[in-house]
Amino acid sequence: MARKKKNRLKVSKSILSLLVAGTLTLGSTGLIGNLVLKHHEAAQPKAENSIGHSDFGLVTAWNLDDRDFIILDIGDHDTIETHFQDKKITYLNEHDISLGVIVSTSAEKEADIYDDVEYVKSVLKEYDVDFPVYIDVNGIMENDNLNLEMKTKLIKTFSEKCAANGIYIGMYGTDTNLTRVREYCGIKELDAYLVMDKEDVEYQGTYNVYKDLNGKIQSKQNLAKIITESGLNTEEKFANDGSYFFKEGDDLTDIALKYGMSVNELLKFNNISKKDVVAGTKLRIPSIIDATIPLESSKLEKLDTPIRGADISYAQGTKIDWNQMEENFEFLILRVSQGTDLDDTFEENARNANLHDIPIGVYCFNNYTNKNTDGWDDFVRKQVNQADFVMDSLKNKKIEYPVYFDLEAPNGVDLSSLLTKEQVNEMIDIWIEKTTENGYRPGLYCNQSTYRWIQSCLPSEKLSQLEKWIAGGDQYYGETRDIELGDVKPSSVLDKDYGATMAQSTDSAINSGAGNSKGHVDVNFSTVDYANQKTVYENEIYDIKDFERTDLELMAMFTGAGAMMTAIAGGLIFGKKKNKHHKRH
Repeated sequence: MARKKKNRLKVSKSILSLLVAGTLTLGSTGLIGNLVLKHHEAAQPKAENSIGHSDFGLVTAWNLDDRDFIILDIGDHDTIETHFQDKKITYLNEHDISLGVIVSTSAEKEADIYDDVEYVKSVLKEYDVDFPVYIDVNGIMENDNLNLEMKTKLIKTFSEKCAANGIYIGMYGTDTNLTRVREYCGIKELDAYLVMDKEDVEYQGTYNVYKDLNGKIQSKQNLAKIITESGLNTEEKFANDGSYFFKEGDDLTDIALKYGMSVNELLKFNNISKKDVVAGTKLRIPSIIDATIPLESSKLEKLDTPIRGADISYAQGTKIDWNQMEENFEFLILRVSQGTDLDDTFEENARNANLHDIPIGVYCFNNYTNKNTDGWDDFVRKQVNQADFVMDSLKNKKIEYPVYFDLEAPNGVDLSSLLTKEQVNEMIDIWIEKTTENGYRPGLYCNQSTYRWIQSCLPSEKLSQLEKWIAGGDQYYGETRDIELGDVKPSSVLDKDYGATMAQSTDSAINSGAGNSKGHVDVNFSTVDYANQKTVYENEIYDIKDFERTDLELMAMFTGAGAMMTAIAGGLIFGKKKNKHHKRH
């Protein structure tokens, strides 16, 4: 196939200076490492793009032909790997040998992923890449500094942004790590480059490229033909960055969240600081997918019938019957801490809930008011420390429900006497920013009277960013105690105009599996199944039509918003709109 010639990447002055100074030593091939390709057996029959290689040396490049394919590791935006791959990629392009690339991201925040996507786009502008662009999931899944939500977010964000730019995107990883991505991150429809690490392949997803235990790389499909004929991996398919002009009275947090970013991510992507943002400042928004998708009006699907859950803490004791809990509840909300004091039972409760496949969220009891802080700066510092403590405590936990900020006052005390409106705004800003930048949904827990006061403190735009969990109702405030679990009903709070998705009906349910003296547990009902969600746009659920296998191989397909965005990027169409209830069991 004929290829257009492109201008090649230039070696930066900093790299050139290192080479001249002799700091970096090149081998006889002119490439670091002097990696040599072993010639495959000539007698072996092969189809187009059937035999692959992870690297090659220019001295032995004569072994390659135009039916081979090469998949090179090009590092990420923060490496110099590409400067040493330039000669190799140029050779492959000039000899019509198919090329795929692996991005070995070091990202730990979503902002780094945006830079990685920009890096991929810059490579595709300069070179012909007619095999997939793979994100290396090994480093992500094995990074203990990342919680599961952030691992999922990094892979999904990279995949969705690349797909939005018309890039054939896949995952590169060992069989073990790809299986973890599928089972724990819920990412199931991306094509993969699978590296076998045991005799029998465990991974249940699609993998068109694989490396066997002997190091032999093969492709099941002529991916180069699919990608080339579909016009993918070309600059012509790139989505333009959007822009937003900051106006007087705008809230930077609101703008960031509108576009699915944290404030820090938005600032980093624009290479500015918070003090630089004034009226008239133009903010770049990465890879806006389609202006017709009402991102700002997206919301979660409401269930026809609320599902039952419980919130548990040290108060439920240490002898919880987890089989009974699994049987009785669709979800659990665990107390993670009071301030920076970890709940004594949190680690054990989180571990047992994860083992029993019970979706969990968490709540942090706010410990800081005017009574135990010394002025504004001390108040802000303690709020930040509290939020950071919670985020650190959630690492390596599977959290599918919101992370709630528990805002309440001691019995008989008016919360307005302990906090100012300015303090409430600041603490909520901190909570939203810390949870969202770590990949969680921010939430708020309080009773009805406290919520009415909070409503008077916060603008509606900020309140709308919080998942609301409110306590109250006849069974909560009534005279009845020791309520049988089966007799607990969804609270009337869900019917009020609070916008609550979850309500606490009672704190006195019995025979639920709790291990405290009376077996009491707080029972909650949720109108959103956060663990099995679909995204709703303008009160309609958009389902992607059923695709043939070849179409799944063309683009990254996620459920919900990602599927919509990916389908638009690939020129695909929506199926029929539906309204339907989605239930976990």
